[in-house]
Order: sequence, then structure tokens, then C-alpha cells
Amino acid sequence: MCGRYVLVSNFNQIVEEFNLVESDANAFLPHGDVRPGQKSACVIAAGEQNRLLNMLWGFSPSWPKKDTAKLIINARAETLSEKATFKDSFRHRRCLIPANGFYEWSKEKNQFYFSLKDRGLLGLAGLYEDNSEQKKDNAFVIITTSPNKLVEQIHNRMPVIIPAEKQSLWLDNVKFEKAELTSLFEPYPDHEMEMHQGHYRLQQAKR
Repeated sequence: MCGRYVLVSNFNQIVEEFNLVESDANAFLPHGDVRPGQKSACVIAAGEQNRLLNMLWGFSPSWPKKDTAKLIINARAETLSEKATFKDSFRHRRCLIPANGFYEWSKEKNQFYFSLKDRGLLGLAGLYEDNSEQKKDNAFVIITTSPNKLVEQIHNRMPVIIPAEKQSLWLDNVKFEKAELTSLFEPYPDHEMEMHQGHYRLQQAKR
């Protein structure tokens, strides 16, 4: 699973990376760790340019339960088309979550931080819910897949990372080509990533 990620890039960097409409400058950007239940930045398609919207991380369970505090924060890539919670969003509401890196924890509860070697922005594949009719905040989940060789040392899942040249395909919610989209769920190349134990600030301090 992906239970926490990091966003430290500024608005101008995100505009450049994701071809954003610059009028979205007032969108809220967290700085540092992003946790489930927090608002964060999501990229959706808007014609020739993309929009940056604020959404909550985590779908609320649709089934009746006394304990509704547990949010659904991840969606498995292998079952998106089968799960009622995700299949409509997979077809119509795909998004990208800007991130500088993400965390995974070992069985011994040790924290590891994963990022690109060049410290560039990642586009994590996500799905979102439009909750405007319920007058609630829109919400997103992060899609996970099998790990690459770097991440599998620590965990058996990792977020789906969409390469820059494929991001327009992922964000195009006008058409739905299942085979093309599912081909994007391959683990991101491990040779382009690096891993450090501990918090992302420790990594920055060592550079």
C-alpha cells in the first residue's frame, strides 16, 4: 500500500511538470508529508491544459458500518474494473497526484523513503470521486501495483507512477481504452529511483 507521500515542490514547478493552467495558483499545496484524510493537490485534464484541484485523500466506505473512520486510500491496479468502489472512477475520473516521493515500511516497522534519483516530480496514478452533489469535498485514492526490485526489498506493493510521456493518456477521461490504460500499471523502472531509510529530510541533509 501507499500510506504516506511527500510533496515539497512549489506551484511553478508543478505548473511546468504537469502543463497546468496558471490561474490555479491559489490551490492549496501541502509542504512535506501528506497523510490519509488530508487535502492535497490533484491534477485533472482540462482541454489542452490541466487543472490543479484540492481533494481529500481517501474514499469514505459506501457500506453501512458503525466504524466509518477507516478511509479507503489505495486501489489495487489488478482489480479496478471489478470493484464497484473503483470501476466507474477508473472509466471516467482518472487523475494524477503530484509527489516528490513516498514512504513504505518494512516488517520491522522501519521507514523508507523512495524518490527519483534526479529528485524530480512523480505523477502518481489516482482515481477521484465527485462529491459535489453531496456538498462534500471531492476525494482521491492512489493506485498501487506490484513493486519493482528496489521497493520489493521493503514492501510487496508500490504506487503506480505514470511516466511524463504517458500522462496525457492517463488523464484523458473522454475516452476509455482499457488495454492502453492497464499497460501503464507496470512497476516504475527501479534504476531511475533511489531509497533511503528514514524521513525525506534525512535524505536532503545528506546531499
